Amino acid sequence: MSEEIIQNGPAWLTRDYVKKKLCRYFKDDTLQLKKLSINPATAKGENYASVMSRINVEYITKDSKDIQDGTFLLKTTFADKDPAADLLTDYGVYTREMDMYEQILPHLGKMVKEELNDPRKLFAATVNVDRERDSIIFEDLSQEQYNVACRLKKLDLEHTHLVLDKLAKFHAAAAVLAERQPGIFDVNYDRGYFNKHIRGFEPTNRNLLMALSRSLELNEGLKERYQAKIDRLVDNIMDYGERSTSHNPGDFLTLAHGDIWTTNVMFQYDGKGHPINAILIDFQFSVWNSPAIDLHYFFSTSIHDNLRWKHQPELVQFYYHKLVKSLKKLKYSGTIPSLFEFQQQFRARAFYAVFSSLIFEPVMLYNGTEEASVAQGMAETESGIRFRDSVYAADHIREEMLHTLPFLDELGLLDEM
Repeated sequence: MSEEIIQNGPAWLTRDYVKKKLCRYFKDDTLQLKKLSINPATAKGENYASVMSRINVEYITKDSKDIQDGTFLLKTTFADKDPAADLLTDYGVYTREMDMYEQILPHLGKMVKEELNDPRKLFAATVNVDRERDSIIFEDLSQEQYNVACRLKKLDLEHTHLVLDKLAKFHAAAAVLAERQPGIFDVNYDRGYFNKHIRGFEPTNRNLLMALSRSLELNEGLKERYQAKIDRLVDNIMDYGERSTSHNPGDFLTLAHGDIWTTNVMFQYDGKGHPINAILIDFQFSVWNSPAIDLHYFFSTSIHDNLRWKHQPELVQFYYHKLVKSLKKLKYSGTIPSLFEFQQQFRARAFYAVFSSLIFEPVMLYNGTEEASVAQGMAETESGIRFRDSVYAADHIREEMLHTLPFLDELGLLDEM
């Protein structure tokens, strides 16, 4: 392997390693790897929990002497020296995603395809899971013209409906899988962003909320109405977050994706530019909980503002009917909540919209010049403070807060809870 290739990928990703994995994936031991190159696969602001690389290959097989090309995606952990590595390891995100691709997603994909009669892909096919190196290689869906929508422009109603349809099928299949294989989600699916075991994200949450509070100094009206509430939230964010993800009697529970936002969905389009399928990616924070946390997270980070502020009850209703239809088709034996009960469950999880809106969304929409990373969210250094202040100083975030803060406040979500 050339020096350039080693620089662009982990040292263990050798030509021989890739060849062996492709031979197994294609079920062809005669495959000969002619060319291999590695390049970064994500831009700044698109991934805060892992390193994504694109593997480009040229190869020949016994059945085809012509050189074929292909691309695959490699997902790895951060380097050991990165503060994010220990934090995310404590949350079990790397082992969980490997479990998802090896043990869970194949079942869900089969159920959706064969029992829900939806032939469309639900996720990317897995080429290899390497637990020793905490890495996953999977197919590059861009080769099938799947694309990620713009995180800054967000999603219109057509895209939103498609995501909710796929999410409902994912949730329904997972709930039924838990019935068919009792205990399958018992290990390592209880450590979502908020949980009773670990509070690793507390420094990041506090730091970003304090930066939000400082930003309110630039708007006297917002400062007067909301700064004290944000300051109080700094000390209570983890307690309130844990409450919002606690299981209540009668809740419908399933496997929530846990990180469903714009860049964790890929869309395929028809010839007229209409989305015809949505693929879910990045299952590191999948957690056994209410599907309402996925809805709040998705609505708060990824859909057009007019949908977010004015149409959430309608969107919940749309999702609910898709969910119920899928549950019935899969012969779910548990109690299916009424729409009224599910809307109550959605409202009971409403604090999930607070941290999604005030912490995650501003970081997700960051397009400034400072280094953007998990470490910068945690760091008490000048560069960390500068990054966090620049997140909330951006014009589009300041404009967003003119709507976000009143929306949350009118629901009582910024008061003591």
